[in-house]
Amino acid sequence: MTSVPAEPMRRPWWQRHAVDVVALFFGVAIIGTEWHQRTQPGQRPLDALGIVLGLVAVAGVLAHHWRPVAALLVPASAIVAYLLLHYPNGPIFVLGPLGLFVFGFSGPRQLSRWLSPVVMAVVATCALLTDTDDWPRAAMVVGWSVVAILLADLIRTRFERSVERRIALQQQRKRAEAEQQLELARDLHDSVAHALTAINVQAALAERVVHSAPDEAVEAARAIRMSSRDALAELNAIVRSLREPGAAPTRPQHCLSAIDVLIERAREAGLTVEVELSLPAELSDDVQAASYRVVQESLTNAVRYAPGSHVRLRVRGVDGGLQVSAADDGAAPGETVHPPGGGHGLIGMAERVRATGGTLRHGPSGPGFVVEARWESV
Repeated sequence: MTSVPAEPMRRPWWQRHAVDVVALFFGVAIIGTEWHQRTQPGQRPLDALGIVLGLVAVAGVLAHHWRPVAALLVPASAIVAYLLLHYPNGPIFVLGPLGLFVFGFSGPRQLSRWLSPVVMAVVATCALLTDTDDWPRAAMVVGWSVVAILLADLIRTRFERSVERRIALQQQRKRAEAEQQLELARDLHDSVAHALTAINVQAALAERVVHSAPDEAVEAARAIRMSSRDALAELNAIVRSLREPGAAPTRPQHCLSAIDVLIERAREAGLTVEVELSLPAELSDDVQAASYRVVQESLTNAVRYAPGSHVRLRVRGVDGGLQVSAADDGAAPGETVHPPGGGHGLIGMAERVRATGGTLRHGPSGPGFVVEARWESV
């Protein structure tokens, strides 16, 4: 399961505190208007109570970090009280739209869609009722409030889409990493299975001939040493890739020109391998890696289940594609055949071939077994 960021609405610090700076600025402006604010007939001069109401509105906006609804209701309540006390126009009215904006951006979305218009209507109505002739003030309250509500919804929508894109990219990256690790695990299985099979066969040969044919036993021991060395080198590369992504190649790269090593190991294990190699001019890395593993798994299975057999291996370009086939004629007389187990070699081989756009066919063919992979385009 892909994890989702713990704070999907987390914003940079300068964005989180921009509203705070604006609110504090207007708090200073409210205090500064005490000495030079002009009043009209019937209006109450700005006094300590009016300043306190302004500062309460500022505190309400600043509380949006803990209670987003406070950024809406506290400034609105302070402005309504300010209007009912007949104070003159001043910076306090800016804090109403600012609170609407903050609540629209960070508050519960469904709640903000109906509560914000209600609060706006209440404040505008109070502005109009306290002075029926001062309709521009009510229009100003409505206008700036509408702008704040729409702007908050627009910015919030864009921000949430940005978060969704970031989460989608994170999930895509995690899926890619999981697929990469699965591919590395398959490589690990193929390499180790191939090496252990060859080692098992050579060890059995050395055990049989150690007294009667010491030279053959020494040759078998040498083959065991070479197979184990190559397997350990590849195993180390794969483990580094699994444990420390980026410290090693993301996946071992194999090309068909390197199948000579596989053929040599198979011959050392007692197989007679007949090879027909005719590669297309160009092959993608994925197809090369998949076809290499098909050859490796086919030879491994022949060593395990048909020791001493004759294997016809063909890797050739066909009609702009690639065909890889390996057919054995069954175990040689007198050879000990390991019974088929519950391994995943054929399953993994089929998955590799399908993942690169090819098809795989395998099954008995007379006394032996045949594997054939085909890619229509490479």
